[in-house]
Amino acid sequence: MQAIFPYIGGGLSTSGYRALWTLTYFVVHWSLGIALMPWSARRFGRRRLFQGAVMLAMSGSLLGALTGNLWLMLISRGMEGLGAGLLVPLSQSLFLASTPPRRHGLVTIFWSNAMLLPFFIGPAAGGWLAVTVGFPWIFGLTVPLWLIAAWLGARGIAAEPPSASRAPPFDGRGFALLYAGLMSLQVVLDQGEQHGWWYSPFIREASAAAVVCLSLFGWYELRAPHPLLEFRYLARRNYTLGLLLLSLGWALFMGWASLLPLWAEEDLGYNGLWGGIMLIPVGLGALPLSMVLDQLRGLFGLRRLASLSFLLLGTAYGTLSVHPGSSLSDLFWPLVVLGLGVGILFVPLTMIVMSEIAVAAVPQAATTANFLRVFSANLGVSVLAVFWSRGAAQAGNALTGELSRYGEPTTFPLGILQGILSVEAHTLSLDNLLRVSMWLCLAGALVAWFFLIPPRTLAKPSAQGYVEETENEALGS
Repeated sequence: MQAIFPYIGGGLSTSGYRALWTLTYFVVHWSLGIALMPWSARRFGRRRLFQGAVMLAMSGSLLGALTGNLWLMLISRGMEGLGAGLLVPLSQSLFLASTPPRRHGLVTIFWSNAMLLPFFIGPAAGGWLAVTVGFPWIFGLTVPLWLIAAWLGARGIAAEPPSASRAPPFDGRGFALLYAGLMSLQVVLDQGEQHGWWYSPFIREASAAAVVCLSLFGWYELRAPHPLLEFRYLARRNYTLGLLLLSLGWALFMGWASLLPLWAEEDLGYNGLWGGIMLIPVGLGALPLSMVLDQLRGLFGLRRLASLSFLLLGTAYGTLSVHPGSSLSDLFWPLVVLGLGVGILFVPLTMIVMSEIAVAAVPQAATTANFLRVFSANLGVSVLAVFWSRGAAQAGNALTGELSRYGEPTTFPLGILQGILSVEAHTLSLDNLLRVSMWLCLAGALVAWFFLIPPRTLAKPSAQGYVEETENEALGS
């Protein structure tokens, strides 16, 4: 998706910046789907939920392939995101349920790699389709794949007995408050720059709605008998700090995975294919390393691996120096290092987040953690895009003011000069944000090293936690 924003903007008669909304609306609904999955699986059964989620995502893909309107495209992406939010944790539970416990570690690694692969390979494939046949085919070609998935799900997922479909009452009030709050926040993030932020009554009203709805949601969930999300786990140190670090790393990665191809295409003149190929080095670093994390966590320990992940991420952002003449070879090794950091990020921090959680409480705690982590990607994309735009405007004004000291450029075409200044301003702004990202990651490494509690020191002889059970499964394999 990341490499085709300029093509979506052109096809929908809007800008590449607004085309970013198609990603942020997808992520918002993806996080909502994660929150809905546990109740939906109990209410409808896993097979019916799988088929319903596949049909929802397929309908969204079909709408995306046929529409030329931005708002209908956002509805399409919301449908796809909701389907993905239901399917991702559901697929993991289906894989784990069909394999013996001693193989759970191996299955989790393969499943995690399957989830990461589209972020590295998908942009290049999507860019190639956008260049050759047009971006609507990216959506249209997934429709037969969804049909195949529905058919395989009907044959491969066993029907559950009626008792398995019993569920507690649905937290309708909580969901309504959450949806209203997230969509209001999304309007602020996506349209704040266009409307002048809080100088605009519209943005002030949307901000107030977001604050009120999300505050009421948090208050209500702490008192609801069957909450959609469990926030009481945030009182635990490893859960909160580990989740903050995991969300920071994921938000920064998703933000840069969106901005770098967009910058390369809009400012450097790359087409969608080469803009997507830019992210392949990240996969070359991430996927092989994630395959050996089982051995690495035994060698180094979870806290050291978490710190190492942020050191690698900080090194990548610090050495990823961009300029108007950047080539793929200039960016290759920093992006490989970025992949190494991303490859280490998830396993140690996820286990640290769950280290204080009893095994029976893991599903609820994991749902809340996954919701917050996935939604952080939306914040990363939106916030980085906003600061990139604002930084480029400030840099452009400074460059124009500096140039005006030398008088009017009478021998240079004005249009070409403005284009050069725009590229330089966007690149300066991007470079500054890379330095900020570096410092955030280095701070994250320090927090991981000094403030996270090594999970083994939390082990209690009277009860087995998530980390102990996972370690025993790994030893049994």
